[in-house]
Amino acid sequence: MMAALTRAAQRRLKRLTAENETSILADARFFERRPDRNHRIRLASRAEVEMIRLLHPDNVITPGMRWYTSVRQIRTGVRVRVFTIGLADLDCDETEEVCRSVYERGRSTREVEIEQSLRLAMEARS
Repeated sequence: MMAALTRAAQRRLKRLTAENETSILADARFFERRPDRNHRIRLASRAEVEMIRLLHPDNVITPGMRWYTSVRQIRTGVRVRVFTIGLADLDCDETEEVCRSVYERGRSTREVEIEQSLRLAMEARS
């Protein structure tokens, strides 16, 4: 369950979102270089890990594990991220099939709803 945020926590979340822009741009560059891909896995950025801790303080990670980010590009410029926990030494250079599988296993019902809403909005604009 997501924590109710104080004003200070909301300001912190806003700062972390801005700090994470580098990772978001890296995702965009990955998909530009790899037009055959719609999914990728990478280590979660420091800002993403801090956002997870802020929004889900009860989500404690076991020693030897770390956060990973699975990214799905719905279309150019429209991407969705889900966060998963894995062993600290996992290789992130995986095939499209493996990345898609990790993404799909990691998403919640809410993320499926968000993705469907994005698709409907894009179709309405076409």
